[in-house]
Amino acid sequence: MISIESTSFAYDDGAPLLVGVTLAVQPGEYVVVAGASASGKTTLARLLAGQTGADAGAVFRGAVTLDGETIRFDGSPADPRIDPTAWSARVGYVAQGAWGQLSMMSASVGEEIAFGPANLGVPTDQLRRLVADVAAALTLTPLLDHDPRRLSGGQLQRTVIAAAMAQRPAVLVLDEPFQGLDDDSAQDVAHALEVLRGAGTAVVVCEPMLPRAAPEGARVLALADGRPVFDGLLTDARGAGLRSYGIGTAGDPPRLDPASDPTGPHGRELVTLRGVDFSYPSDRPGEDRSACLAGVDLTVHAGEIVALRGANGSGKSTLLQHLNGLCRADAGSVSLAGVPILRQPTGALAASVGFLFQDTDQQLFERTVLREVSYGPVAAGHRRDDAVRRASEALERVGLGALEEVHPYELGFVQRRLVALASIIATGPAVWALDEPTAGLDDPARTLLAALVTAHARGGGAVVLATHDEAFARAVAHRSVRLEGGRVRPEDLPTGQ
Repeated sequence: MISIESTSFAYDDGAPLLVGVTLAVQPGEYVVVAGASASGKTTLARLLAGQTGADAGAVFRGAVTLDGETIRFDGSPADPRIDPTAWSARVGYVAQGAWGQLSMMSASVGEEIAFGPANLGVPTDQLRRLVADVAAALTLTPLLDHDPRRLSGGQLQRTVIAAAMAQRPAVLVLDEPFQGLDDDSAQDVAHALEVLRGAGTAVVVCEPMLPRAAPEGARVLALADGRPVFDGLLTDARGAGLRSYGIGTAGDPPRLDPASDPTGPHGRELVTLRGVDFSYPSDRPGEDRSACLAGVDLTVHAGEIVALRGANGSGKSTLLQHLNGLCRADAGSVSLAGVPILRQPTGALAASVGFLFQDTDQQLFERTVLREVSYGPVAAGHRRDDAVRRASEALERVGLGALEEVHPYELGFVQRRLVALASIIATGPAVWALDEPTAGLDDPARTLLAALVTAHARGGGAVVLATHDEAFARAVAHRSVRLEGGRVRPEDLPTGQ
């Protein structure tokens, strides 16, 4: 149905990727393309989606075949151009970063899901049934009238997947589709993919880790440094030693040096929430505000790592955003080291609370990695030379010391996430608020994050992290709390501490 033969691919005269990579996917087949950061899996996904990058200076040498029609590329200016409209009618694509895939022309989730099929001329009555069916499969029916720009990260992820599924493509390519999803949502997506496969859709899923569970007969193409290192059944991939290429298995705990374990709470309160209520304005005219947090009490001490758990849309991100003033409580109080934050500007709180967004691309804006990471220390009052020193040291700690002069958006997803984390480290706040910090990380980066988080707590800092990664929470957190119905309750989740 779809196949690719890649001799090589290069971005802007960079090192070649996808050297000697061949992949053929048949109707109804499920293929996992696994690889650590910079392995080439996202590039392969884009090529399958018809994005050769020729208009941006990339050079592809090879061939792509869809439904028996082969298009060949030799890297010359005379190479053919793939018609994106015709290609997307047959090949659906969900890229990394759900926010960047919104049409920005839809006022509701229902309109967003309908956008693609409507542009393909699907009749109105059929379109309504299609949207209803897909929304039901992904548990989005209660959100159909909501503004997609007001969704949680996991809800937004399901929406863009639903929009791709609604086009009923012959091939569906998804780059890390389970990123940021709670267990129930991930199961909904997996079941919906099985329904599509039953109707003949070929499914290609790109992941940084081998999946813990996948359909029977799932095949794996593993990449490392742009080259294939394994091609076979998932059952065989698990015993193929792929961890030596940075490819772990989802659900495995990060590898921690026992000496790096934090010692636990030191007694001093760094974060205190008392009776916090918060509601968002309703998406629907005439309706009351939508309650999100109700009477939340939470205390986090120096030296402590607290995992904040809960379903998509439960308010985890909203709670974290109260720590740095992005959200302001309707009632109750928020204090940092015993001082109420009241109406201090968010920028002024950055020296006390370092915030890692779920979509870290929202917080990157400078021209070079070094400028990006040194911005926080400057804003916190450090002299420019001291800020640059702190930035350089932070970049070394996250393994990006050699990339100081690179533009952040020339980096891969994992590296951009580490740049954002380095910005927090360089600024030096006592409290780290991390929103889904392991989402999309490969095995080495996940292990590095665990070491950095535990080191910060050992040094007397506090960490509050919202996560669906239970194995990570067990390994690093001292305790876990769950958000349900806008309230926090302790969670019976034994941790590794």
